[in-house]
Amino acid sequence: MIEYDRFINEINSGIITEIYFAVKDYAHYKNCSIKRVIDTLPSGRQLVLIKVCLTADGVYDVSFLNTFKENTKLFQMGRKGTFTLKQMWNKIYIHDIKFAENK
Repeated sequence: MIEYDRFINEINSGIITEIYFAVKDYAHYKNCSIKRVIDTLPSGRQLVLIKVCLTADGVYDVSFLNTFKENTKLFQMGRKGTFTLKQMWNKIYIHDIKFAENK
């Protein structure tokens, strides 16, 4: 299991490009992903998005420009409330991590 701080640093810097995970004991969040996507604009400038997909239907998708915003409450856990990725990290089961080839 990768430590939370390392994950944040590596997704923001481009070392990690994708992570696929599930939240233990919560079937609603069984096919989650966070991906670093780089689009090149016609001007040649690159636009970096961190895309978070928590459900297949796209209802809980969110994107961040340039860096992952750690204080964003991503997970809605019914009566328990809403939680950030950091607050849920001990319940995260990682299926796969993809790294940049040249980092």
